[in-house]
Amino acid sequence: MEWILRGEIIHDPEGIVDRLRSDVMVFSEEIQQRRLLVEYSQFLRSYLFAKQSLEDGMVLDAHNHIVRTLNHYAHLELIESGQHPEPAVWRQMRRFHPGIYKLFEELATSPETLEQRIKLVLLACEFAIMSKMRSSCQLIFQVLESREEPWSIAELSDDESLSDLPIDLSLLLQRNVQRGYLREVAVLSKETGGESLDLRYKLPR
Repeated sequence: MEWILRGEIIHDPEGIVDRLRSDVMVFSEEIQQRRLLVEYSQFLRSYLFAKQSLEDGMVLDAHNHIVRTLNHYAHLELIESGQHPEPAVWRQMRRFHPGIYKLFEELATSPETLEQRIKLVLLACEFAIMSKMRSSCQLIFQVLESREEPWSIAELSDDESLSDLPIDLSLLLQRNVQRGYLREVAVLSKETGGESLDLRYKLPR
């Protein structure tokens, strides 16, 4: 990827490489929203695994998860700004976002105990998870907005905008409900003739 973005074009009489570079550098809005949602979902899950592992006293497992969490955080920041994450993402982040790079550096080299280092990174990631939730989940909001009736998880999972994405939809919905970005409503189930309730989701009005 980097050779396309930064390499010198020596011979390209038909402009093929130049057009490819332009296509790579510019995300379409749809692609960006899809990638943001996927990366945010993975960011959130890795963070929760790291937090739970630390609470359970499994410090090495927590460290493994928090490294993944930081990588997803870095990717999320880059995608949000319209950039493509490079294979050497931390070299890229050192230039692009020194603050996040510093978290990675502190985790690797700080003289604090491993548990203390993990707690520091968890705290920073928790703030990012809260602040980036609404912008990262816009694709879900757009699907919910496409009709008046609330959506079940199954309906959302089958929607063409979301069906092929590797996301934890249930977790994302619950977190957005907790933040007040979505409403969770109970409706009578058609499958049981109204004898049970189904949980569905809609945008708050």
